[in-house]
Amino acid sequence: MLRRALRRKAGSPAGSSGCLIIGEVAQTHDGSLGTAHAFIDAIADAGADAVKFQTHIAAAESTPGEPWRVKFSRQDASRYDYWKRMEFSEEHWNGLRAHAEERGLWFLSSPFSLEAVEMLERVGVAAWKVASGETGNDAMLEAMTATGRPFLLSTGMSPLSEIDRAVARIAAHRLPLVLLQCTSAYPCPPEKVGLNLIPVFRERYGCGVGLSDHSGTIYPGLAAATLSIAAL
Repeated sequence: MLRRALRRKAGSPAGSSGCLIIGEVAQTHDGSLGTAHAFIDAIADAGADAVKFQTHIAAAESTPGEPWRVKFSRQDASRYDYWKRMEFSEEHWNGLRAHAEERGLWFLSSPFSLEAVEMLERVGVAAWKVASGETGNDAMLEAMTATGRPFLLSTGMSPLSEIDRAVARIAAHRLPLVLLQCTSAYPCPPEKVGLNLIPVFRERYGCGVGLSDHSGTIYPGLAAATLSIAAL
């Protein structure tokens, strides 16, 4: 159902069949636009269906006074500085989307603020990829459902009650949905990948299901594919 919806919204990527395979870039471009474009080429060459980034806007998510929770960047004096360095302009996002489409990929990016939702709606995403930490963000979900786009919803930080509410909100708008089992551990050990939850989600919500994998290996994705599910 989601694949049909994506074809209506964004056309069909080359070689698209079977489960939906999304190449995750997120923040690994480290603020380099050239690296972000190189990832698009690498993901297209690997035969994936889509590429996914994260869209962060420092002023909408943070302040210069925000302390580090875990300091992970030697070159950034503050967490705000890190988010600022990760930002791309709307023009840059338009270029990344155009490049993805030229290479036969659906373009996706997870927003982390209402401002990011608004910008990505202007840029044009094939579907909304909701990051685990935003599953309970009612304001963002309301803004995204209003656009009529399909959803891929991660579950890595949510109890079932929170997932229930998010799924109900999306279902009320009759939008295509894939629910992704996700464990927010980096890297995720094999015993915590949670493939066993996928049939639980399928039965509970009656929607497409998949895996958002943080293991750093190919094996959970391969296992997910044998279960006829999407793998991110």
